[in-house]
Amino acid sequence: MKKIILVIVIGVFLGININAQSLDNAHLEFEKFHYKKASELYEAYLVKPSDKAEVNQKIHENLATCYRKMNDSKNAEKWYATVITNPNTDPINKMYYAQFLAQNQKYEESKKMWQEYANAVKSDKRGKDFSKSYQDVEKYFQDADRYTIEPAPFNSKQADFSPTYYQGGIVFCSNRELNVKELGLSKEFDKKYRWNGGRFYDLYHSGGGVGTPKFFSKKLNTPYHEGPANFYNDDNSIVFTRNNYDKGKIGTSEDDITKMKLFFATKSGDDWNNILEFPYNDKEYTVQHPAMSPDGNTLYFASDMPGTLGGMDIFKCVWTNGAWARPVNLGPEINSKGNEVFPYIDKTNNLYYASDGLAGLGGLDIFISRNKDGKYINPYNVGAPLNSSKDDFGIIYDTDNNEGYFTSNRDGGQGDDDIYKFSIKSCKVIVVVQDENTKEIIKLPKLVIQETASNGEVVYLAESETAFSFKTNFRTGYKMRGTKEGYNEGTKEMTEEQVLKCKNYNGTLSDTVYIGIRRMNDLEREKVAKLLGKNPNDKDLSSKLTKNYKDNPNIKVIELVNVYYDLDKYNIRPDASRDLDKVLAVLQEYPAMRVGLSSHTDSRDTYDYNVKLSQS
Repeated sequence: MKKIILVIVIGVFLGININAQSLDNAHLEFEKFHYKKASELYEAYLVKPSDKAEVNQKIHENLATCYRKMNDSKNAEKWYATVITNPNTDPINKMYYAQFLAQNQKYEESKKMWQEYANAVKSDKRGKDFSKSYQDVEKYFQDADRYTIEPAPFNSKQADFSPTYYQGGIVFCSNRELNVKELGLSKEFDKKYRWNGGRFYDLYHSGGGVGTPKFFSKKLNTPYHEGPANFYNDDNSIVFTRNNYDKGKIGTSEDDITKMKLFFATKSGDDWNNILEFPYNDKEYTVQHPAMSPDGNTLYFASDMPGTLGGMDIFKCVWTNGAWARPVNLGPEINSKGNEVFPYIDKTNNLYYASDGLAGLGGLDIFISRNKDGKYINPYNVGAPLNSSKDDFGIIYDTDNNEGYFTSNRDGGQGDDDIYKFSIKSCKVIVVVQDENTKEIIKLPKLVIQETASNGEVVYLAESETAFSFKTNFRTGYKMRGTKEGYNEGTKEMTEEQVLKCKNYNGTLSDTVYIGIRRMNDLEREKVAKLLGKNPNDKDLSSKLTKNYKDNPNIKVIELVNVYYDLDKYNIRPDASRDLDKVLAVLQEYPAMRVGLSSHTDSRDTYDYNVKLSQS
């Protein structure tokens, strides 16, 4: 009997020692950012937890952090629900709990938790913004039926994310399985990323966006993380993200973390060479997610470098006098106390990025900020179905064809993060100018159409002598102005809400807008003639379409009326060049002058073809 008791006692003490050792190991893995292993050890320990409340509370917090860092929303929600029961918990844990409730589509509960966070941390406007946002979740779905979304054919069971256009296809990041031996790579490429237990990320290329993905480059890909990337200079130059790894050596920060950096490379034959570091990289902070402006002179990226407003912020850097100027934070108009990441610049210089600090459906949401007079303003959530309750990011957008790609870890995907292709059905707006008194339709009026969000001028097409059309962009309204010889300028606005209510005719979205204009009286004719230096009886006398011209005697107007093109051509004919010589003479007299040019086609051929021809 004594022997049996002795064995039992020894077993109990041995179990305690094993459990204590297991907890020490869990803490050690957690401190090394090995979250997958740490979570397994913590879960095993909690089968028989400590009788000390403070020990268990620490474990619960660490477990919640592990699942948050691994982006496991269900387990993160579970453990943060436990963490916040501690009355002394840090208020930020309530914020994390609110975020994961939203990711799991529990918006009513998330709203209440955001409000609790707002009450606890009054200096952080996120609490109030998100709580208010979840009072009306339906607003994020108002134009969802205009989108078509399908998974990209090159997704894998692992993470695939951050597509970028390259030579008619797509380059993207992935930690999919690869045959190291077949590719002739070193065994180092078989390393696992202990943060989440998966492979390190590499760049892959899918030809045409449908071809079987291929390992992109042995020169650019290393045994550690590569991507996202962005191409410029006709796809002959690349800027890409990589771990702090160069010439076979890995670098770490003072707290033993390998940060991300930006690198440049140039195309040489079938591969890439001249790999250079971005001058503002630093081993103590991350610089990642590059996006180059269409002209290749402005680089946008995400970083937690000194000067951020929260976690990661969007910065820009301008190429000046043969070097990159110091990075500039895009400021509170774009950045929040949360994380702003994965920027993208479209061909019209609009900024797209992902944020978890601006109100949205949950996780990272995609936002767009229009470029208005050289400044990014009023970012807004693009809504569902591009955004979901999970992480949505890494968008690219072809404005000519109203289609693009984005990344999401939403339910129903093939793996971790997946890439989706989307297209947007635009509204075709017909613009007609008429005499506001007689209702007579005006032939060949002069028009200016601008996006409300950016003030950018819109390319429109002539359907006939009296009807002109353009296709709407998403989430913006329009300001339209029209006039004709002998008339005052007329204006019309089409709000974003009106665009969203565009009528559906047998599957085609279309609407018609009428701009009323009024004939000038004698006093008005004299006033306009004086400003323009013309005779009041001139037949082509009309009020100008640019408001700056009005009441400004310092502006001289040079009007070109005979610039014509041959059918299906965009080269300048000899007769047109004589008129353009007038512009050349003015430019030679005023070399600092900036000139805007626009041109349009007739209504033959397809809409998309005519837009490209008119832009050419």
